[in-house]
Amino acid sequence: MPDDESIAIALLAPSIRAAVNRIIPADQWPAGWEGGVGDYFATATRDLAWAQPALRSLNARLDEIAETNGVGSFADLTGDQQDVALAGLDAEADSAAEFAALRRLCWEGFYAASNRHTPVGLEMVGFRAVPEGVTPVEPEPIAGLRTDEVRRGYDAIVVGSGPGGGVAAQVLAQAGKSVLLVERARQLPNSALRGDHLHGKRNAVYWPSAGPGLGHPRVAQLPDGEDRVIDGTGDAALYGLNAMAFGGGTRLWQGMAWRFMPDDFNMATVYGNPDGASLADWPIDYDDLEPYYTKAEWELGVSGVEGGLTRRTPRSAGYPMPPMGSEPARELLAGAAESLGWGWGPIPLALNSVPHDGRPACVRCPQCVGHACPVNAKNGSNNTFIPRAVATGNCEVLYDAEVIEVRDGSGRASVTIMAEASTRPVELTVDAAVVVVSAGAVETPRLLLASGIGNDHMGRHLHDHRFVTMLSTVDEPAKPFIGPGHSIATLDHVHAQTIPWGGGVIVDLMGLLPLTSASAPSMPDVPLWGAGHKEWMRGRRKNVFGVFGMGQEIPLPTSRVSLADGVRDRWGRPAAALRKNVHWASVEVEDGMAVAGAQWLAAAGAYDIRRQRGTATASAAGEHSCGTARMGTSEQNSATDPYGRVHGTSRIVVCDSSLHPTNGSVNPALTIVANAFRVADHLVQDWRA
Repeated sequence: MPDDESIAIALLAPSIRAAVNRIIPADQWPAGWEGGVGDYFATATRDLAWAQPALRSLNARLDEIAETNGVGSFADLTGDQQDVALAGLDAEADSAAEFAALRRLCWEGFYAASNRHTPVGLEMVGFRAVPEGVTPVEPEPIAGLRTDEVRRGYDAIVVGSGPGGGVAAQVLAQAGKSVLLVERARQLPNSALRGDHLHGKRNAVYWPSAGPGLGHPRVAQLPDGEDRVIDGTGDAALYGLNAMAFGGGTRLWQGMAWRFMPDDFNMATVYGNPDGASLADWPIDYDDLEPYYTKAEWELGVSGVEGGLTRRTPRSAGYPMPPMGSEPARELLAGAAESLGWGWGPIPLALNSVPHDGRPACVRCPQCVGHACPVNAKNGSNNTFIPRAVATGNCEVLYDAEVIEVRDGSGRASVTIMAEASTRPVELTVDAAVVVVSAGAVETPRLLLASGIGNDHMGRHLHDHRFVTMLSTVDEPAKPFIGPGHSIATLDHVHAQTIPWGGGVIVDLMGLLPLTSASAPSMPDVPLWGAGHKEWMRGRRKNVFGVFGMGQEIPLPTSRVSLADGVRDRWGRPAAALRKNVHWASVEVEDGMAVAGAQWLAAAGAYDIRRQRGTATASAAGEHSCGTARMGTSEQNSATDPYGRVHGTSRIVVCDSSLHPTNGSVNPALTIVANAFRVADHLVQDWRA
C-alpha cells in the first residue's frame, strides 16, 4: 500500500481514535477526535508522513492490548482501562516514542490553527486570531514585472526587499534613479502569511508558508562535527528564522524598534576583545547615526515615548506616534521595576498605535509575531519604503526571481537572474551602475562568495543575540490573548555593572500560542496528557508568566557563512554552509540576564521561578543574524568600507544587517533601517560627485 494512503487508513482505525480521545478526553468540551484531531488527520497527509511508521506500530500494539483483554478493539475497553494501557505504553522504552508521536499530533490537531481548520481547542482556551468585530483587510498588492518586461539596464539593481533593500530602493528612486528590485519570494497576500500555527515562519512545525521551500538547501555544520543538509521545508531551528517574503522579516515581525546604545558602536574599545573573539568597533558612532535613527522612526512609523528607555540615546525628535496601550503584564512589571529602582517603559514598536500613513491602528491580535497583520497596521518595508519607491515611477519589482551571480566592473556592474516563468525558468542578464545586495546575513555573503567577490572577512563573524526565558507562576493572569506581544522593558542591565559584555534588554514574555503551551506545559507537574492536561490548558495555563532576555552575542571569526562543498541549490549554485560557535562570554551574558529576570519576577510577586533551558540561539542563522559583511576602516578588519562598498570592488554595495560589526542588546531592525538610509544617502551623494 503506498505510504501516502497508509496514514489515512491507520488513523481511521478505531483503536487510534479511542487513544486520541483519552489523550484529550471529553468533558464539557469535545474529545480530541471530534474537536479537531480527526479533521487534522484527514487533511494534513503531507505534513504527517513522518508519523506513519510510529502510528502503524502503535495501532498494532493497541490491537494486542485489546486481544489480551478479550475484546475486539482497544475502543471496547473502559476509559480507565484505556488510560492504564496508554500509561504503560508511555512508560515502555519500545513504545514511548510511538505514543509521543500520537500525543504530538493530538496537540497539533486540537490546539493549532492552520489554513485547513480551526479546532475547538482554540475556543476552549479563549484564543481568537482576530478580535471580535474586526474584519481583515488585504492591502493592494504591488505589481510585479513579467520576465519579458525586465530592461537590460538600470541605474541600480537592489537584491532583496527587506528593510535594507526597501530603504535603498526608496532613496535611490526618489533621487531619480531607475531601480530594479529583485525578490526571491513569490507574491503572496497577507492572508497567506497569518493564522497558521503549524506553517508560520516563526513557529513552523512543517513547510513554512513564508518559504523558501524546496531547492534552497543549507548545510548546518554542527558542534559535534556533523554536517547536516537541510532544506527550507520544515522546522526553522537549524535552517534559520529569517522570513523569505516580500518585505523580508518586517512583513512578519512584531516590530520592536530600538536604537542601539552609544557603547554598542564601540564594543572592542569599551570591553576589550576576549580570547578567540572578534569584537570590533563600528567605523561610525551613535552621533553619526542619530539623524538617520530619527528618519527611520518617522519614515517607518514607530510608536513610543521618551523616558526611561531613551535616556541614554540622545534624540533630535520624538516618536511619530504614542506608545501602544497598556496591559496587565506592563502594570505588574512596572510596579516591580519601580520597587527595584529600575527604569522601564513601553517598548517602541513599528506598529500603528493610532491611524497613521493612511492605514489603521493595531487591533491587538494575539499572533503578531511571525504573522502578517490582519489590518495592515504593522509597518515594514513592504508597506512603507517599497510603495514609496514604486510611486515615483522609477522602481520596478521582479518577484519569484533570484540573483545568482554578481559581476563588478569599472564602467557597469551586472547580475544574472534566474526567474520562474509559466513553463520554464528564464535566465536574465541585467546591468547597472551599482548593485545593492540586501539579501540578509546568510544570503548576502553566499551570493557574493559564489560570485568570487569578497575578502577573508566575507561570511565570517556570523552572530545574533543570546536569549534566555524565565518562567514563573502568578496568582492573577497577567498575559491574556491580547497582542501585539512584548509590552514592557527595562534597559537597566544594558552596559551596566550587573551583566558583563554589554548585557541585555529584559522584556515581558509574549503570550504563548495554545499549541506551544500544550506541547511544552510551562508549569511544574502538569500532566502530560489526559483530563488533567486538558483542565490545565483551560485553567492554570493562564497563570503562567515570564520575562525574556535578549543580550549581546560575542562574534567569533569561526562562526561563519561559507559555500557548501557539493551541495547545490535549484539553480546549481553552492548552498550556504552555516557554522555557529558560542563564546564563553556570550554564556556569561545569558546567565546574567537569567539572574536579573528572576529578580524582576520575584519583585512582581511571582513564584516557582525557573529558567527554561534550551532557549538560546538554536540555529546558526537566527532572525537577528548579522556581521557577515562587516563594515570597517580597512580590508584588514572588514569586508566592506564604512558605506557598505565591498572591498576590492567599484560598484557592489551591501545594505543590510551583514554590515553590523556587533549587534547591540536589542532588536536590530531599526538600526538596519537607519544605517540603510545612511548608506543609500551616500550612494546618491557619490553619484552627484
